[in-house]
Amino acid sequence: MADCKAQLISDVTEALVGQIKQRDIETVSDEMVIALRDYEVTKRVTELAKYDGANEMILKRYKACLVIAGRSEKTVAQYERTAKKLFIALQKNYTDMTVSDLRYFLAYEKSRGVSNRTLENTRVQISAFFTWLLDEELIGKNPCRSIAPIKYTKEVKLPFSAVEIDAIRSACKNKKERAIVEFLLASGVRVSELCSIRIGDINFDTLAVIVKEGKGAKQRTVYINDLASKHLVEYLTSRDINGDYLFYNKKKEPLNAGGVRFLLKEIETRTGISNIHPHRFRRTFATGLANRGMEIQEIGKLLGHANLNTTLTYVYSSEEKIRTSYLKYTA
Repeated sequence: MADCKAQLISDVTEALVGQIKQRDIETVSDEMVIALRDYEVTKRVTELAKYDGANEMILKRYKACLVIAGRSEKTVAQYERTAKKLFIALQKNYTDMTVSDLRYFLAYEKSRGVSNRTLENTRVQISAFFTWLLDEELIGKNPCRSIAPIKYTKEVKLPFSAVEIDAIRSACKNKKERAIVEFLLASGVRVSELCSIRIGDINFDTLAVIVKEGKGAKQRTVYINDLASKHLVEYLTSRDINGDYLFYNKKKEPLNAGGVRFLLKEIETRTGISNIHPHRFRRTFATGLANRGMEIQEIGKLLGHANLNTTLTYVYSSEEKIRTSYLKYTA
């Protein structure tokens, strides 16, 4: 028993080496000796559990419920990965998992060097899983309710400036690249939605576009401007493909999200502008509309957001704009 106490203190102090000063490590060691004086410490034997397949079965059921609820394929895959990692790390059936188990798992993930933001996303996904279990009356208590949200520094994600947009346009080396850039700037669609658009989804008279197979397999109408329409027509009349999809790759296959990201990375290399990716075009789209006075609810509908709080995270307000607005409404 005494050896277990000594081993515990040694393990903790060794883990602190390089993180805090040596004298502070010695203080922690002394305080642990005092704090553990009246406690019995034994090492838990952790043998691999012989599962009855409960975790695997419940995960299939959970995944099916997420799909039925309309969650995107990407979201379902992420939630499934997190649950699998939890099962592997804890080696316990979901019915036996405790608050301490979940805290151990999060601490283990933290020790692997993940950011607090990633850790909070993991906590949210675990919480969603156990909330679902409780709602389905598969457990009697949600062990994740006692775990507080993990704080992290929110990164300010900037839209493209007018100068950067001009540079991106100038760096396009062919009609397809320019058409993609203009379409993203004008419509604010997700990259997956861009790849699913067919020529028949576009009404070149009204400039309305039907977006299908986006997040949650929903459908909505977005719009493009005259400039985007012009470059789309130029691209379509110049290509040698008769397919009905809007964009194709060099192999004459429908362009996928990876292909769009690769194309934008090439433009990034040519311009020297960092972070040229599809999602930044959505932020630029939303910020531009907000700056021109469009209602946040309308912007949210164009972006395909069910929650306006999500839309607000896409709209960037510079300090200068905030100052100008303040002076306008207080003058």
